[in-house]
Amino acid sequence: MENSIEKNGYRRVGAALLFITPVLIYLNFEFITGSLTQIRGIYLFLNLCFYCLIYWTAFAVSNSMRGSYLVLNTFFTVWGLAEYYVVQFRARPIMLWDVLAVKTAATVSGNYSYEITPHIVAAVFFMIVLDLLVIKFPFRLKKGKVHGAAAGISCLGSALFLVLFFKVLVNAVSLDVSMWNPEESYENYGTMLCAMRMFGYLDNKPPQGYSQAEVGRIQAEIEGMKEQELPWRDNTGIVPVNIICIMNESFSELNVIAPFETDEPYLSFYNSITDNCIKGDLYMPVFGSMTSNSEYEVLTGNSMAFAPSGSVPYQIYMRNPTFSLPLILKDQGYRTVAMHPYPADNWNRTEAYARMGFDEFLDEAYYENSPLIRNYVSDKGDYDKIIEVTENKEEGQPLFIFNVTMQNHGGYEEEFESTVHLTEYEDMPMTEQYLSLMKESDDALSYLLDYYSSIDEPTMIILFGDHQPSVEPEFYDALYGQSIDTLKPEDYLRRYITPFLVWTNYPSESRLSEKMSAQYLSNVILQRANLELTDYLYFLNSMQKAAPVVHMLGYYNEDMQWESWTNWKEKKEYPILHQFEILQYNNMFEKKRTERLFK
Repeated sequence: MENSIEKNGYRRVGAALLFITPVLIYLNFEFITGSLTQIRGIYLFLNLCFYCLIYWTAFAVSNSMRGSYLVLNTFFTVWGLAEYYVVQFRARPIMLWDVLAVKTAATVSGNYSYEITPHIVAAVFFMIVLDLLVIKFPFRLKKGKVHGAAAGISCLGSALFLVLFFKVLVNAVSLDVSMWNPEESYENYGTMLCAMRMFGYLDNKPPQGYSQAEVGRIQAEIEGMKEQELPWRDNTGIVPVNIICIMNESFSELNVIAPFETDEPYLSFYNSITDNCIKGDLYMPVFGSMTSNSEYEVLTGNSMAFAPSGSVPYQIYMRNPTFSLPLILKDQGYRTVAMHPYPADNWNRTEAYARMGFDEFLDEAYYENSPLIRNYVSDKGDYDKIIEVTENKEEGQPLFIFNVTMQNHGGYEEEFESTVHLTEYEDMPMTEQYLSLMKESDDALSYLLDYYSSIDEPTMIILFGDHQPSVEPEFYDALYGQSIDTLKPEDYLRRYITPFLVWTNYPSESRLSEKMSAQYLSNVILQRANLELTDYLYFLNSMQKAAPVVHMLGYYNEDMQWESWTNWKEKKEYPILHQFEILQYNNMFEKKRTERLFK
Protein backbone atom coordinates (compact mmCIF):
# COMPACT_ATOMS: atom_id res chain seq x y z
CA MET A 1 0.00 0.00 0.00
CA GLU A 2 2.82 2.41 0.91
CA ASN A 3 4.60 1.66 -2.36
CA SER A 4 1.40 2.45 -4.26
CA ILE A 5 0.95 5.75 -2.44
CA GLU A 6 4.62 6.63 -2.99
CA LYS A 7 4.34 5.71 -6.67
CA ASN A 8 1.22 7.85 -7.07
CA GLY A 9 2.97 10.71 -5.31
CA TYR A 10 5.95 10.44 -7.64
CA ARG A 11 3.57 10.37 -10.59
CA ARG A 12 1.76 13.53 -9.41
CA VAL A 13 5.06 15.37 -8.99
CA GLY A 14 6.11 14.15 -12.45
CA ALA A 15 2.83 15.38 -13.94
CA ALA A 16 3.32 18.75 -12.28
CA LEU A 17 6.86 18.97 -13.73
CA LEU A 18 5.49 17.98 -17.12
CA PHE A 19 3.27 21.06 -17.18
CA ILE A 20 5.35 23.59 -15.28
CA THR A 21 8.83 22.95 -16.75
CA PRO A 22 8.17 24.81 -20.06
CA VAL A 23 7.03 27.85 -18.06
CA LEU A 24 10.05 27.69 -15.76
CA ILE A 25 12.47 27.35 -18.69
CA TYR A 26 10.88 30.35 -20.41
CA LEU A 27 11.33 32.38 -17.22
CA ASN A 28 14.94 31.21 -16.93
CA PHE A 29 15.67 32.00 -20.59
CA GLU A 30 14.42 35.58 -20.44
CA PHE A 31 16.03 36.01 -17.03
CA ILE A 32 19.35 35.27 -18.74
CA THR A 33 18.69 37.74 -21.58
CA GLY A 34 17.46 40.43 -19.16
CA SER A 35 14.07 40.83 -20.84
CA LEU A 36 11.93 38.95 -18.32
CA THR A 37 10.12 41.95 -16.83
CA GLN A 38 9.56 43.68 -20.20
CA ILE A 39 7.54 40.95 -21.94
CA ARG A 40 3.91 41.32 -20.98
CA GLY A 41 0.30 40.71 -21.98
CA ILE A 42 -0.40 38.86 -25.22
CA TYR A 43 3.32 38.57 -26.02
CA LEU A 44 3.96 36.76 -22.72
CA PHE A 45 1.04 34.45 -23.43
CA LEU A 46 2.24 33.61 -26.96
CA ASN A 47 5.78 32.89 -25.76
CA LEU A 48 4.42 30.46 -23.18
CA CYS A 49 2.25 28.82 -25.84
CA PHE A 50 5.29 28.11 -28.01
CA TYR A 51 7.34 26.74 -25.11
CA CYS A 52 4.51 24.48 -23.95
CA LEU A 53 3.76 23.19 -27.44
CA ILE A 54 7.43 22.38 -28.06
CA TYR A 55 7.87 20.57 -24.74
CA TRP A 56 4.56 18.71 -24.76
CA THR A 57 4.85 17.64 -28.38
CA ALA A 58 8.40 16.36 -27.84
CA PHE A 59 7.21 14.44 -24.79
CA ALA A 60 4.07 13.04 -26.46
CA VAL A 61 6.03 11.79 -29.48
CA SER A 62 8.95 10.30 -27.53
CA ASN A 63 7.00 9.27 -24.39
CA SER A 64 10.22 10.00 -22.51
CA MET A 65 10.14 12.95 -20.17
CA ARG A 66 13.76 12.43 -19.17
CA GLY A 67 14.99 12.27 -22.76
CA SER A 68 12.94 15.13 -24.24
CA TYR A 69 12.94 17.54 -21.29
CA LEU A 70 16.64 17.22 -20.48
CA VAL A 71 17.58 17.91 -24.10
CA LEU A 72 15.20 20.87 -24.35
CA ASN A 73 16.27 22.32 -21.01
CA THR A 74 19.89 22.25 -22.13
CA PHE A 75 19.05 23.63 -25.58
CA PHE A 76 17.10 26.62 -24.31
CA THR A 77 19.63 27.44 -21.59
CA VAL A 78 22.51 27.38 -24.08
CA TRP A 79 20.44 29.48 -26.49
CA GLY A 80 19.72 32.00 -23.73
CA LEU A 81 23.43 32.23 -22.87
CA ALA A 82 24.29 32.70 -26.55
CA GLU A 83 21.71 35.49 -26.82
CA TYR A 84 23.12 37.23 -23.77
CA TYR A 85 26.73 37.18 -24.92
CA VAL A 86 25.99 37.99 -28.57
CA VAL A 87 24.09 41.11 -27.52
CA GLN A 88 27.01 42.06 -25.27
CA PHE A 89 29.49 41.69 -28.12
CA ARG A 90 27.66 43.23 -31.05
CA ALA A 91 24.55 45.00 -29.66
CA ARG A 92 22.34 42.81 -31.84
CA PRO A 93 20.46 39.62 -30.97
CA ILE A 94 20.80 36.31 -32.79
CA MET A 95 18.74 36.45 -35.96
CA LEU A 96 17.36 33.51 -37.89
CA TRP A 97 20.09 33.66 -40.53
CA ASP A 98 22.84 33.65 -37.92
CA VAL A 99 22.09 29.97 -37.34
CA LEU A 100 23.50 29.26 -40.80
CA ALA A 101 26.62 31.22 -39.88
CA VAL A 102 27.37 29.31 -36.68
CA LYS A 103 30.71 28.04 -38.04
CA THR A 104 31.75 31.61 -38.82
CA ALA A 105 30.81 32.73 -35.31
CA ALA A 106 32.79 29.87 -33.80
CA THR A 107 36.02 30.92 -35.52
CA VAL A 108 35.98 34.41 -33.96
CA SER A 109 34.30 33.63 -30.63
CA GLY A 110 37.63 33.09 -28.88
CA ASN A 111 38.51 36.76 -29.33
CA TYR A 112 35.78 37.98 -26.99
CA SER A 113 35.73 38.13 -23.21
CA TYR A 114 32.97 36.12 -21.51
CA GLU A 115 32.14 37.53 -18.08
CA ILE A 116 30.52 34.97 -15.78
CA THR A 117 28.04 37.08 -13.83
CA PRO A 118 26.05 35.96 -10.75
CA HIS A 119 22.83 35.88 -12.77
CA ILE A 120 24.45 33.53 -15.31
CA VAL A 121 25.58 31.21 -12.52
CA ALA A 122 22.09 31.31 -10.96
CA ALA A 123 20.41 30.49 -14.29
CA VAL A 124 22.68 27.50 -14.97
CA PHE A 125 22.21 26.25 -11.39
CA PHE A 126 18.43 26.57 -11.78
CA MET A 127 18.52 24.42 -14.94
CA ILE A 128 20.61 21.75 -13.18
CA VAL A 129 18.16 21.58 -10.25
CA LEU A 130 15.24 21.33 -12.66
CA ASP A 131 17.01 18.54 -14.58
CA LEU A 132 17.60 16.61 -11.35
CA LEU A 133 13.90 16.88 -10.49
CA VAL A 134 12.95 15.60 -13.97
CA ILE A 135 15.34 12.67 -13.52
CA LYS A 136 13.95 11.94 -10.06
CA PHE A 137 10.27 12.26 -11.00
CA PRO A 138 9.79 11.10 -14.61
CA PHE A 139 6.32 10.86 -16.08
CA ARG A 140 5.28 8.43 -18.80
CA LEU A 141 2.13 7.73 -20.77
CA LYS A 142 0.70 4.28 -21.04
CA LYS A 143 2.02 2.61 -24.18
CA GLY A 144 -0.37 1.83 -26.99
CA LYS A 145 -3.49 3.84 -27.75
CA VAL A 146 -2.91 6.46 -25.04
CA HIS A 147 0.57 7.26 -26.29
CA GLY A 148 -0.52 7.27 -29.94
CA ALA A 149 -3.51 9.52 -29.26
CA ALA A 150 -1.39 11.98 -27.25
CA ALA A 151 1.24 12.13 -29.99
CA GLY A 152 -1.39 12.72 -32.68
CA ILE A 153 -3.26 15.36 -30.72
CA SER A 154 -0.04 17.21 -29.83
CA CYS A 155 1.24 17.27 -33.42
CA LEU A 156 -2.15 18.37 -34.77
CA GLY A 157 -2.51 21.04 -32.08
CA SER A 158 0.97 22.41 -32.82
CA ALA A 159 0.26 22.55 -36.56
CA LEU A 160 -3.04 24.34 -36.05
CA PHE A 161 -1.44 26.84 -33.68
CA LEU A 162 1.32 27.63 -36.20
CA VAL A 163 -1.27 28.26 -38.91
CA LEU A 164 -3.24 30.49 -36.54
CA PHE A 165 -0.08 32.31 -35.51
CA PHE A 166 1.15 33.18 -39.02
CA LYS A 167 -2.25 33.72 -40.65
CA VAL A 168 -4.05 35.60 -37.89
CA LEU A 169 -2.10 36.45 -34.74
CA VAL A 170 0.95 38.10 -36.37
CA ASN A 171 -1.24 40.83 -37.85
CA ALA A 172 -3.69 40.92 -34.97
CA VAL A 173 -1.01 41.78 -32.41
CA SER A 174 1.15 43.83 -34.84
CA LEU A 175 4.11 41.53 -34.40
CA ASP A 176 6.98 42.77 -36.58
CA VAL A 177 10.67 42.53 -35.78
CA SER A 178 12.41 45.88 -36.23
CA MET A 179 15.35 45.36 -38.58
CA TRP A 180 17.04 48.59 -37.59
CA ASN A 181 16.77 47.91 -33.85
CA PRO A 182 15.97 44.19 -33.43
CA GLU A 183 17.18 44.22 -29.82
CA GLU A 184 14.20 46.36 -28.85
CA SER A 185 11.81 43.90 -30.52
CA TYR A 186 13.42 40.95 -28.75
CA GLU A 187 13.19 42.74 -25.41
CA ASN A 188 9.50 43.59 -25.84
CA TYR A 189 8.23 40.47 -27.60
CA GLY A 190 10.56 37.76 -26.33
CA THR A 191 13.22 35.79 -28.16
CA MET A 192 11.01 32.80 -28.98
CA LEU A 193 8.26 34.96 -30.44
CA CYS A 194 10.71 36.98 -32.56
CA ALA A 195 12.47 33.83 -33.74
CA MET A 196 9.17 32.32 -34.87
CA ARG A 197 8.15 35.59 -36.53
CA MET A 198 11.38 35.57 -38.54
CA PHE A 199 10.32 32.37 -40.29
CA GLY A 200 7.51 34.38 -41.85
CA TYR A 201 10.10 36.55 -43.58
CA LEU A 202 11.40 33.57 -45.56
CA ASP A 203 8.49 33.68 -47.98
CA ASN A 204 10.05 35.33 -51.04
CA LYS A 205 6.90 36.59 -52.69
CA PRO A 206 7.36 38.67 -55.86
CA PRO A 207 6.72 42.40 -55.47
CA GLN A 208 3.39 43.86 -56.47
CA GLY A 209 3.06 44.11 -60.24
CA TYR A 210 5.89 41.69 -60.93
CA SER A 211 5.86 39.74 -64.20
CA GLN A 212 8.31 38.75 -66.89
CA ALA A 213 6.50 41.17 -69.19
CA GLU A 214 7.11 44.02 -66.73
CA VAL A 215 10.80 43.08 -66.53
CA GLY A 216 10.93 43.24 -70.34
CA ARG A 217 9.27 46.65 -70.31
CA ILE A 218 11.84 47.99 -67.82
CA GLN A 219 14.63 46.50 -69.90
CA ALA A 220 13.36 48.44 -72.93
CA GLU A 221 13.45 51.66 -70.86
CA ILE A 222 17.08 50.97 -69.92
CA GLU A 223 18.09 51.45 -73.56
CA GLY A 224 17.22 55.12 -73.15
CA MET A 225 19.18 55.30 -69.90
CA LYS A 226 22.36 54.38 -71.77
CA GLU A 227 22.34 57.82 -73.36
CA GLN A 228 22.67 59.50 -69.99
CA GLU A 229 25.96 60.80 -68.63
CA LEU A 230 28.08 58.36 -66.64
CA PRO A 231 29.24 60.69 -63.84
CA TRP A 232 32.13 58.57 -62.60
CA ARG A 233 33.81 58.04 -66.00
CA ASP A 234 37.48 59.00 -66.22
CA ASN A 235 38.22 61.28 -69.17
CA THR A 236 41.75 59.86 -69.60
CA GLY A 237 40.37 56.71 -71.20
CA ILE A 238 42.89 54.58 -69.28
CA VAL A 239 41.79 51.06 -68.39
CA PRO A 240 43.67 49.81 -65.30
CA VAL A 241 45.54 46.53 -65.61
CA ASN A 242 45.17 45.86 -61.88
CA ILE A 243 41.94 46.52 -59.96
CA ILE A 244 42.43 45.84 -56.25
CA CYS A 245 39.34 46.11 -54.06
CA ILE A 246 39.87 45.90 -50.29
CA MET A 247 37.04 45.55 -47.81
CA ASN A 248 38.82 46.53 -44.61
CA GLU A 249 37.34 44.95 -41.48
CA SER A 250 35.55 47.58 -39.32
CA PHE A 251 37.37 50.44 -41.07
CA SER A 252 35.42 53.57 -40.16
CA GLU A 253 35.61 57.17 -39.04
CA LEU A 254 33.41 57.45 -35.96
CA ASN A 255 33.35 61.25 -36.06
CA VAL A 256 30.60 60.95 -38.70
CA ILE A 257 28.37 60.53 -35.65
CA ALA A 258 29.84 63.50 -33.79
CA PRO A 259 33.33 65.07 -33.52
CA PHE A 260 35.62 63.88 -30.73
CA GLU A 261 39.26 64.48 -29.83
CA THR A 262 42.16 62.03 -29.49
CA ASP A 263 45.75 62.54 -28.38
CA GLU A 264 47.03 61.07 -31.68
CA PRO A 265 45.54 61.22 -35.18
CA TYR A 266 44.44 57.80 -36.39
CA LEU A 267 43.43 58.34 -40.05
CA SER A 268 45.82 61.11 -41.00
CA PHE A 269 47.07 59.45 -44.20
CA TYR A 270 43.59 58.57 -45.47
CA ASN A 271 42.43 62.12 -44.80
CA SER A 272 45.46 63.56 -46.62
CA ILE A 273 44.72 61.77 -49.93
CA THR A 274 43.43 64.33 -52.42
CA ASP A 275 44.92 63.40 -55.82
CA ASN A 276 43.67 60.86 -58.37
CA CYS A 277 40.83 59.64 -56.18
CA ILE A 278 37.15 59.45 -55.41
CA LYS A 279 36.38 59.62 -51.69
CA GLY A 280 33.33 59.87 -49.53
CA ASP A 281 30.85 58.24 -47.20
CA LEU A 282 29.53 54.79 -48.00
CA TYR A 283 26.29 53.66 -46.36
CA MET A 284 26.57 50.01 -45.38
CA PRO A 285 23.71 47.58 -44.75
CA VAL A 286 25.01 46.35 -41.39
CA PHE A 287 26.47 47.54 -38.09
CA GLY A 288 29.00 45.67 -35.94
CA SER A 289 28.78 42.33 -37.77
CA MET A 290 27.23 40.52 -40.77
CA THR A 291 30.23 41.35 -42.96
CA SER A 292 29.07 39.21 -45.86
CA ASN A 293 26.02 41.42 -46.46
CA SER A 294 28.34 44.36 -47.10
CA GLU A 295 30.30 42.27 -49.58
CA TYR A 296 27.07 41.19 -51.22
CA GLU A 297 25.85 44.74 -51.86
CA VAL A 298 29.21 45.93 -53.21
CA LEU A 299 29.83 42.96 -55.48
CA THR A 300 26.30 42.45 -56.86
CA GLY A 301 24.67 45.89 -56.89
CA ASN A 302 21.69 44.37 -55.07
CA SER A 303 20.31 46.07 -51.96
CA MET A 304 19.61 44.42 -48.62
CA ALA A 305 16.73 46.89 -48.29
CA PHE A 306 14.87 44.80 -50.88
CA ALA A 307 16.12 41.38 -49.75
CA PRO A 308 14.17 39.25 -47.25
CA SER A 309 14.44 40.86 -43.81
CA GLY A 310 17.23 39.51 -41.65
CA SER A 311 18.62 37.32 -44.44
CA VAL A 312 22.23 36.50 -45.32
CA PRO A 313 22.34 35.99 -49.11
CA TYR A 314 25.78 34.33 -49.01
CA GLN A 315 24.23 31.48 -47.06
CA ILE A 316 21.26 30.66 -49.26
CA TYR A 317 20.60 33.03 -52.20
CA MET A 318 23.76 32.58 -54.28
CA ARG A 319 22.57 31.28 -57.63
CA ASN A 320 24.86 29.77 -60.23
CA PRO A 321 25.96 32.07 -61.68
CA THR A 322 25.50 35.08 -59.39
CA PHE A 323 25.96 38.10 -61.61
CA SER A 324 28.47 40.37 -59.91
CA LEU A 325 31.55 42.55 -60.29
CA PRO A 326 34.04 39.64 -60.59
CA LEU A 327 31.92 37.98 -63.27
CA ILE A 328 31.59 41.25 -65.21
CA LEU A 329 35.36 41.79 -65.05
CA LYS A 330 36.07 38.18 -65.95
CA ASP A 331 33.99 38.63 -69.10
CA GLN A 332 36.24 41.58 -69.98
CA GLY A 333 39.48 39.64 -69.71
CA TYR A 334 40.41 39.95 -66.02
CA ARG A 335 41.68 37.11 -63.90
CA THR A 336 39.66 37.26 -60.69
CA VAL A 337 41.14 36.40 -57.28
CA ALA A 338 39.51 36.54 -53.85
CA MET A 339 41.74 36.83 -50.77
CA HIS A 340 40.94 36.49 -47.06
CA PRO A 341 43.33 35.58 -44.20
CA TYR A 342 40.83 33.39 -42.36
CA PRO A 343 38.96 30.10 -42.95
CA ALA A 344 37.50 29.88 -46.46
CA ASP A 345 34.13 28.53 -45.35
CA ASN A 346 33.30 31.51 -43.12
CA TRP A 347 30.04 33.02 -44.38
CA ASN A 348 29.97 30.24 -46.98
CA ARG A 349 32.52 32.21 -48.99
CA THR A 350 33.93 29.17 -50.81
CA GLU A 351 30.63 28.55 -52.56
CA ALA A 352 29.61 32.20 -52.82
CA TYR A 353 32.88 33.26 -54.47
CA ALA A 354 32.78 30.37 -56.92
CA ARG A 355 29.28 31.34 -58.03
CA MET A 356 30.33 34.97 -58.46
CA GLY A 357 33.03 33.95 -60.91
CA PHE A 358 36.26 34.13 -58.93
CA ASP A 359 38.97 32.04 -60.57
CA GLU A 360 40.83 31.52 -57.28
CA PHE A 361 40.27 31.97 -53.56
CA LEU A 362 43.38 32.43 -51.40
CA ASP A 363 42.39 31.81 -47.79
CA GLU A 364 44.30 31.56 -44.50
CA ALA A 365 46.69 28.89 -45.84
CA TYR A 366 48.16 31.46 -48.24
CA TYR A 367 48.95 33.76 -45.30
CA GLU A 368 51.05 31.28 -43.34
CA ASN A 369 53.75 33.06 -41.30
CA SER A 370 52.25 36.50 -42.02
CA PRO A 371 52.67 38.98 -39.14
CA LEU A 372 49.79 39.16 -36.65
CA ILE A 373 48.20 41.93 -34.63
CA ARG A 374 46.25 40.36 -31.77
CA ASN A 375 45.22 37.02 -33.29
CA TYR A 376 44.68 38.27 -36.82
CA VAL A 377 46.91 38.84 -39.86
CA SER A 378 47.88 42.53 -39.84
CA ASP A 379 46.74 44.81 -42.64
CA LYS A 380 50.35 45.34 -43.70
CA GLY A 381 50.90 41.57 -43.76
CA ASP A 382 47.72 41.22 -45.80
CA TYR A 383 48.84 43.90 -48.26
CA ASP A 384 52.20 42.21 -48.69
CA LYS A 385 50.30 39.18 -49.99
CA ILE A 386 48.34 41.39 -52.42
CA ILE A 387 51.64 42.77 -53.69
CA GLU A 388 52.96 39.22 -54.02
CA VAL A 389 50.01 38.21 -56.22
CA THR A 390 50.48 41.17 -58.56
CA GLU A 391 54.23 40.59 -58.75
CA ASN A 392 53.81 36.90 -59.61
CA LYS A 393 51.31 37.37 -62.42
CA GLU A 394 52.17 37.62 -66.09
CA GLU A 395 53.02 41.21 -67.01
CA GLY A 396 50.11 42.96 -68.64
CA GLN A 397 47.55 40.34 -67.55
CA PRO A 398 44.43 42.18 -66.30
CA LEU A 399 43.87 41.21 -62.66
CA PHE A 400 41.01 41.83 -60.24
CA ILE A 401 41.61 41.17 -56.54
CA PHE A 402 38.89 41.31 -53.91
CA ASN A 403 40.51 41.25 -50.49
CA VAL A 404 38.79 41.05 -47.09
CA THR A 405 41.05 41.95 -44.16
CA MET A 406 40.82 40.73 -40.55
CA GLN A 407 43.12 42.91 -38.42
CA ASN A 408 40.39 45.06 -36.91
CA HIS A 409 37.82 42.37 -36.16
CA GLY A 410 35.72 42.85 -33.04
CA GLY A 411 36.48 41.68 -29.59
CA TYR A 412 38.48 44.79 -28.67
CA GLU A 413 39.60 43.34 -25.36
CA GLU A 414 42.76 41.54 -26.45
CA GLU A 415 46.17 42.29 -24.96
CA PHE A 416 47.17 45.15 -27.21
CA GLU A 417 48.82 48.40 -26.20
CA SER A 418 46.66 51.27 -27.36
CA THR A 419 48.54 54.14 -28.98
CA VAL A 420 45.49 56.37 -29.47
CA HIS A 421 43.54 57.69 -26.48
CA LEU A 422 40.37 59.69 -26.09
CA THR A 423 40.85 63.07 -24.47
CA GLU A 424 37.19 63.80 -23.66
CA TYR A 425 35.91 60.43 -22.44
CA GLU A 426 37.29 58.13 -19.76
CA ASP A 427 37.16 54.37 -19.31
CA MET A 428 36.62 53.45 -22.96
CA PRO A 429 39.33 50.79 -23.46
CA MET A 430 37.52 49.05 -26.33
CA THR A 431 37.15 52.28 -28.26
CA GLU A 432 40.79 53.23 -27.67
CA GLN A 433 41.97 49.80 -28.84
CA TYR A 434 39.80 50.12 -31.93
CA LEU A 435 41.12 53.60 -32.76
CA SER A 436 44.68 52.35 -32.31
CA LEU A 437 43.94 49.59 -34.80
CA MET A 438 42.65 52.24 -37.21
CA LYS A 439 46.02 53.94 -36.97
CA GLU A 440 47.68 50.63 -37.91
CA SER A 441 45.32 50.38 -40.89
CA ASP A 442 46.09 53.94 -41.91
CA ASP A 443 49.84 53.23 -41.85
CA ALA A 444 49.30 50.06 -43.87
CA LEU A 445 47.29 51.99 -46.48
CA SER A 446 50.16 54.46 -46.82
CA TYR A 447 52.53 51.53 -47.36
CA LEU A 448 50.23 49.99 -50.01
CA LEU A 449 49.69 53.16 -52.04
CA ASP A 450 53.38 54.01 -51.84
CA TYR A 451 54.24 50.66 -53.43
CA TYR A 452 51.73 50.95 -56.28
CA SER A 453 52.68 54.57 -56.92
CA SER A 454 56.06 53.27 -58.07
CA ILE A 455 54.94 50.59 -60.55
CA ASP A 456 54.30 51.09 -64.27
CA GLU A 457 51.11 49.07 -64.70
CA PRO A 458 47.99 51.26 -64.39
CA THR A 459 46.46 50.23 -61.08
CA MET A 460 43.23 51.13 -59.30
CA ILE A 461 42.86 50.53 -55.57
CA ILE A 462 39.48 50.61 -53.85
CA LEU A 463 39.19 50.53 -50.06
CA PHE A 464 36.10 50.68 -47.88
CA GLY A 465 34.99 49.56 -44.43
CA ASP A 466 32.40 46.83 -44.05
CA HIS A 467 30.76 48.34 -40.95
CA GLN A 468 31.39 50.37 -37.82
CA PRO A 469 32.74 48.55 -34.76
CA SER A 470 30.82 47.24 -31.80
CA VAL A 471 32.63 49.07 -29.00
CA GLU A 472 31.21 50.39 -25.71
CA PRO A 473 27.55 51.40 -26.18
CA GLU A 474 28.30 54.24 -23.76
CA PHE A 475 30.69 55.73 -26.32
CA TYR A 476 27.98 55.89 -28.98
CA ASP A 477 25.54 57.29 -26.41
CA ALA A 478 28.08 59.98 -25.54
CA LEU A 479 28.63 60.93 -29.18
CA TYR A 480 24.91 61.18 -29.85
CA GLY A 481 24.23 62.93 -26.57
CA GLN A 482 21.40 60.50 -25.85
CA SER A 483 20.72 56.78 -25.69
CA ILE A 484 20.92 55.10 -29.09
CA ASP A 485 17.60 53.42 -28.20
CA THR A 486 15.84 56.79 -28.49
CA LEU A 487 17.27 57.89 -31.85
CA LYS A 488 15.23 58.66 -34.92
CA PRO A 489 16.03 56.43 -37.92
CA GLU A 490 17.90 59.17 -39.82
CA ASP A 491 20.17 59.80 -36.83
CA TYR A 492 20.59 56.08 -36.20
CA LEU A 493 21.65 55.71 -39.84
CA ARG A 494 24.95 57.44 -39.06
CA ARG A 495 26.02 54.17 -37.42
CA TYR A 496 26.08 52.62 -40.89
CA ILE A 497 28.58 55.01 -42.53
CA THR A 498 32.14 54.01 -43.44
CA PRO A 499 34.73 55.80 -45.60
CA PHE A 500 35.54 54.67 -49.13
CA LEU A 501 38.41 55.43 -51.51
CA VAL A 502 38.87 54.78 -55.24
CA TRP A 503 42.50 55.68 -56.06
CA THR A 504 44.59 55.33 -59.21
CA ASN A 505 48.36 55.40 -59.68
CA TYR A 506 47.81 57.41 -62.85
CA PRO A 507 46.24 60.87 -63.26
CA SER A 508 42.46 60.89 -62.77
CA GLU A 509 39.95 63.54 -61.75
CA SER A 510 39.41 63.73 -58.00
CA ARG A 511 35.83 63.71 -56.73
CA LEU A 512 34.03 63.77 -53.40
CA SER A 513 30.85 61.78 -52.80
CA GLU A 514 28.73 63.04 -49.91
CA LYS A 515 26.37 60.08 -49.62
CA MET A 516 26.30 56.75 -51.47
CA SER A 517 24.90 53.28 -50.83
CA ALA A 518 27.31 50.35 -50.93
CA GLN A 519 25.28 48.85 -53.79
CA TYR A 520 26.48 51.63 -56.12
CA LEU A 521 30.21 51.13 -55.54
CA SER A 522 30.70 48.49 -58.27
CA ASN A 523 29.18 50.95 -60.74
CA VAL A 524 31.65 53.64 -59.66
CA ILE A 525 34.54 51.21 -60.07
CA LEU A 526 33.57 50.12 -63.58
CA GLN A 527 32.90 53.67 -64.75
CA ARG A 528 36.17 54.99 -63.36
CA ALA A 529 37.99 52.04 -65.00
CA ASN A 530 36.40 52.86 -68.40
CA LEU A 531 34.92 49.38 -68.65
CA GLU A 532 31.57 48.17 -69.97
CA LEU A 533 28.45 48.14 -67.81
CA THR A 534 25.54 45.71 -67.74
CA ASP A 535 21.99 46.92 -68.34
CA TYR A 536 21.37 46.45 -64.60
CA LEU A 537 24.22 48.84 -63.79
CA TYR A 538 22.93 51.41 -66.28
CA PHE A 539 19.66 51.24 -64.37
CA LEU A 540 21.51 51.69 -61.06
CA ASN A 541 23.22 54.75 -62.55
CA SER A 542 19.81 56.37 -63.04
CA MET A 543 18.53 55.13 -59.69
CA GLN A 544 21.52 56.64 -57.88
CA LYS A 545 20.53 60.09 -59.11
CA ALA A 546 17.01 59.67 -57.72
CA ALA A 547 18.02 57.93 -54.47
CA PRO A 548 21.77 58.13 -53.71
CA VAL A 549 21.27 56.19 -50.47
CA VAL A 550 18.89 53.24 -50.24
CA HIS A 551 18.86 51.54 -46.87
CA MET A 552 16.54 49.33 -44.82
CA LEU A 553 15.92 52.34 -42.54
CA GLY A 554 14.85 54.60 -45.40
CA TYR A 555 16.48 56.52 -48.24
CA TYR A 556 17.84 59.92 -49.30
CA ASN A 557 16.29 61.47 -52.40
CA GLU A 558 18.06 63.52 -55.07
CA ASP A 559 17.70 66.66 -52.90
CA MET A 560 19.41 64.80 -50.03
CA GLN A 561 16.17 64.84 -48.06
CA TRP A 562 15.57 61.87 -45.78
CA GLU A 563 12.56 59.70 -46.58
CA SER A 564 11.18 56.77 -44.60
CA TRP A 565 9.58 53.70 -46.16
CA THR A 566 6.25 54.71 -44.66
CA ASN A 567 3.84 55.48 -47.50
CA TRP A 568 6.73 55.17 -49.97
CA LYS A 569 4.28 54.39 -52.79
CA GLU A 570 3.07 57.99 -52.60
CA LYS A 571 6.53 59.50 -53.03
CA LYS A 572 8.11 60.64 -56.29
CA GLU A 573 10.94 58.09 -56.06
CA TYR A 574 8.51 55.17 -55.92
CA PRO A 575 8.44 54.39 -59.68
CA ILE A 576 12.18 53.87 -60.05
CA LEU A 577 12.56 52.16 -56.64
CA HIS A 578 9.69 49.82 -57.49
CA GLN A 579 11.30 49.03 -60.84
CA PHE A 580 14.52 48.23 -59.01
CA GLU A 581 12.59 45.98 -56.62
CA ILE A 582 11.25 44.08 -59.64
CA LEU A 583 14.68 43.75 -61.28
CA GLN A 584 16.33 42.59 -58.05
CA TYR A 585 13.64 39.96 -57.53
CA ASN A 586 14.20 38.73 -61.07
CA ASN A 587 17.93 38.58 -60.40
CA MET A 588 17.73 36.83 -57.03
CA PHE A 589 14.68 34.56 -57.24
CA GLU A 590 13.17 34.22 -60.72
CA LYS A 591 13.67 30.70 -62.08
CA LYS A 592 13.72 32.03 -65.66
CA ARG A 593 15.95 34.99 -64.94
CA THR A 594 16.37 37.63 -67.66
CA GLU A 595 20.12 37.07 -67.85
CA ARG A 596 20.77 39.65 -70.56
CA LEU A 597 20.05 42.35 -67.97
CA PHE A 598 22.89 41.25 -65.72
CA LYS A 599 25.66 40.08 -68.05
